[in-house]
Amino acid sequence: MSSLRHFVMKAEARRLYRDLLRALRGSDAATAAGVRAHARELYALHASETDLEQIRILLVDGRHSLDELKSSLGTVR
Repeated sequence: MSSLRHFVMKAEARRLYRDLLRALRGSDAATAAGVRAHARELYALHASETDLEQIRILLVDGRHSLDELKSSLGTVR
């Protein structure tokens, strides 16, 4: 059953990344490039994480960071 939970959490991580890319639409190129590079680094750093609780924490933190980014860019929807 944990493999199903891993699958679902990986899908959530991909969704979070796509949401980040959408949030960056319309921002200046330098900001967008920097944020994308930072996000890729974090995803690569945690790609091998298998602990479900740690993955959940990372996803919650990522969602919170995305909400803050949207707020600072003025793209809160």
